[in-house]
Amino acid sequence: MNCQKRQTDPVKGASNWARLVIAGEQVLICPDCQATDEEWASRSDTCPDCGSTRLVVVMDSVVCKSCNRDFEREGFRSNP
Repeated sequence: MNCQKRQTDPVKGASNWARLVIAGEQVLICPDCQATDEEWASRSDTCPDCGSTRLVVVMDSVVCKSCNRDFEREGFRSNP
């Protein structure tokens, strides 16, 4: 799933790269990897409070963009 492709400056509009948190790390999934791996989205961590996958890593924290809960990154556990 980690093809090592570098993201280039996007054209105007939404990016076709997916941003998610896996095992407490912020990762970008390129469009080609999304197309060839149907399971990529299921690897995303989820918020222990609300179950959302809308997570971002900010400094040493994982922040849920759905419920605004902030978890220390060191103690954050991803869903299996």
